[in-house]
Amino acid sequence: DLSDVTMSGASAGALAATLTLADVDFEEATSLALKLAEDAGVWDRPLGLQGVWGPMIETWLNDLLPDNAVEMVDERLSLLVTSIPSFRTDRISSFESKEDLVRCNMASVHLPWFLDGKLTSNFRQAPRIDGSFRAKTEDYFPQVKNGQVDDSLIILDWKSDPVMEGKTKDFIKLTSKEGIWDLLEQGRSYAQIMDKRGDFDTISQS
Repeated sequence: DLSDVTMSGASAGALAATLTLADVDFEEATSLALKLAEDAGVWDRPLGLQGVWGPMIETWLNDLLPDNAVEMVDERLSLLVTSIPSFRTDRISSFESKEDLVRCNMASVHLPWFLDGKLTSNFRQAPRIDGSFRAKTEDYFPQVKNGQVDDSLIILDWKSDPVMEGKTKDFIKLTSKEGIWDLLEQGRSYAQIMDKRGDFDTISQS
């Protein structure tokens, strides 16, 4: 039961946190992502996802998120964006509408030039880029002081998974359809390891 859980995320983590709190089925999300990729012809494009990934993600979010998504994530979701030109990390914790929520996600995942051929993503009349660019633990969780994390926090970092640790550059590379499903399954497998380790005990006790 995640009804009392709050989440904070940046970049791909922003997407994962948003979809989770909006109760989106990840199997459905993966199927839709593959359909959009097929429709965009990315498997046959010499540049793969480059230049078209941004519009695909925005369509994906708009289709997946329910109309009441803002109410579902209200006071439970925080997303990080990097402001330009200051390179300040901003934490966004309230959203005006579904469109505002989607635009915040688009800013948080924005890889300059790669996603849509643009240097920045416009969010609330300001240029932004990927929220994980200079983010520290304290940016995700203001209650963290001097990097000290208490037991009430669960940090999900794909680099903690030994299988995924060496695949930093693979996340922006186009893989096979089977490879996409394998990523989802690997996430499930590592979550089971974390569960057996007791990493999620604080959720069950809340």
